[in-house]
Amino acid sequence: MMHAIPSQREPLLGGHRFFLLFIFLLATLVLFPYAEASHYGSYAFRVIGSFAIIVSVYAANVHRSVLIFAVVLAIPALFERIVLPKLDSHSFFIFNILLTLVFDVMIVVIIFRHVLAEREPTSETIFGALCIYLLVGFTFASVY
Repeated sequence: MMHAIPSQREPLLGGHRFFLLFIFLLATLVLFPYAEASHYGSYAFRVIGSFAIIVSVYAANVHRSVLIFAVVLAIPALFERIVLPKLDSHSFFIFNILLTLVFDVMIVVIIFRHVLAEREPTSETIFGALCIYLLVGFTFASVY
């Protein structure tokens, strides 16, 4: 009798979470100049940026307790990405910006720890390091 050999394949995006995050961050970087040029560019920038926030939580691959904290902090980051604040910012928008900053710093630290935990550099660790570079740049750009 022949027995089926279980498949050793991993999920489509399971092993490439830093690559996926890098693609969304790169798309955000490319779409940034077009965000103010047209309505379509602005909407595309917001959608890609929102997916980058969601994928950054996925790429962090954290324990459940930290995952809940990351999702709670991702909600204000998504809100800030989707809704444009007015020039007369109220304390709510300032608090939202601070929570987004905490979210960005937390994701950068978690990805940094994942990259440093690897013994040998692979393509994923290189993409993780590039993601750290882009996320730090986006964090400082959003603060200033």
